[in-house]
Amino acid sequence: MLHCKGIKNIWELKNDFSYSWVEPEFINSSLKLFSFSKLSKPVSEIKNKGYGFEWLLTVLLSMPFINIKSVNSMLNGHVRHQTEAGKDAFYRLKNNSQLNWRLLHWLFANQFKKIVDSKFAPQSSSPKCLIFDDTILSKRGKKIEKVSRLYDHVTKGFILGFKLLLMGYWDGYSFIPIDFSLHRERGSNKQKPFGLTRKENRKQFSKKRDKSSCSYERAAECDQSKISSVIKMFRRVISMGYKVDYVLVDSWFTCKELIDVVLSVTKNPTHLIGMYKIAKTKFSYHDKKLTYSQIRGVLGKPKRCRKLKLYYLETEVDYNGRKIKLAFSKQGVNGKWKVFICTNPRLSFIEMIEIYQIRWTIEVFFKESKQLLGLGRCQSNDFDAQIADTTITMLQYILLSMRHRIAHYESMNGLFAELSEQIIQKRLDQRLWGLFVELLNVMAMLFDNIDENEVMEKLFENDEARNMIARLFDDPNYLNIAV
Repeated sequence: MLHCKGIKNIWELKNDFSYSWVEPEFINSSLKLFSFSKLSKPVSEIKNKGYGFEWLLTVLLSMPFINIKSVNSMLNGHVRHQTEAGKDAFYRLKNNSQLNWRLLHWLFANQFKKIVDSKFAPQSSSPKCLIFDDTILSKRGKKIEKVSRLYDHVTKGFILGFKLLLMGYWDGYSFIPIDFSLHRERGSNKQKPFGLTRKENRKQFSKKRDKSSCSYERAAECDQSKISSVIKMFRRVISMGYKVDYVLVDSWFTCKELIDVVLSVTKNPTHLIGMYKIAKTKFSYHDKKLTYSQIRGVLGKPKRCRKLKLYYLETEVDYNGRKIKLAFSKQGVNGKWKVFICTNPRLSFIEMIEIYQIRWTIEVFFKESKQLLGLGRCQSNDFDAQIADTTITMLQYILLSMRHRIAHYESMNGLFAELSEQIIQKRLDQRLWGLFVELLNVMAMLFDNIDENEVMEKLFENDEARNMIARLFDDPNYLNIAV
């Protein structure tokens, strides 16, 4: 499944954390491009005392670009003489339950879309996609409001933290985060709800919130199911006028409720592609009610896709009164079958997989945001501060995405230009990435118990392994040195 993942530029953001990117003018020029003063006005009016919202937020947005990890380190570091406000001014901003951080996030995302639509060349025929996925934001303190123990499928252990559920938008060129919610898990142990003792739960920080406040809604989301949050986010983005061709999800989110909501869009028809794992679901196939395993058993010999180096089977089935494509794929003769549902039966198998591979961009976002922008680093006990800090990271990523788009690929006139040396390097990177993917494919084919996607996730989680791969792309001769 890793062939042609489409993330050959995976380390580009990190490479751009050079001195040219951390100049003070970067934030100023970026916020000016986004019309930040006008953009923040609907939110900043709530804060009418003390230091201005716009100034405080500008400082917070600038921190990772001047190598500052926290407000405390900023006020005790080399830039302390350049900052008039004390730490309490920044903490009060983050803890303010009246600030509508979701609105600010939406305004930034919409402004990104407006700038792209008005100043850049029209994108190719690449589909516009919404991508949903979650990741764990680990925390250290049990007293953090609404924190819980979560099962990590990568480490196969439990971690204290929040589940970040993210909705991202792929416009054919860039991925930007446009909405999110934080969740906790109650768990099955009634004696230890949320993985904590009753005493630990009682000692958690809590504060009263006005039911009409924005923070009340965000706090309530923490105990809602992730499927219901996905549906709410999807409805919001459609109501904002975003054009969406496909919704891409993994097996945790593919369900009847989401399919129904996605297919209910009539103005710009939208489809869903997702992996599927509910083994007991019955599909109508040739007037029979069969599970996907039973259907796969009657489809005969699998075909071989040379382009993707996959074996596959596909057919049309009826799912709750809707005609959908049911597809199966595996790598190697002895590989493990993966099941896909696609609500657009007209797509070929190759088209479906190539579109679904766009989902990998959200995994890149999680990794890069955690490592470069400190996503999830906030350890404040106040849940409102957790929402604020996560939103600020999203805004930083949007600003970086715009800067990257302008600096590396397109001029403001919409012209594409790169030096020949850069083109050669890009092609070399593509070949190196292809070689790397091929090695994973061979491993998955030779060893039945290896899942190439899990291997990739572990590589991204392991900084040492990731740095070795990054070094290979930066300097191909590193391979000879390492050997």
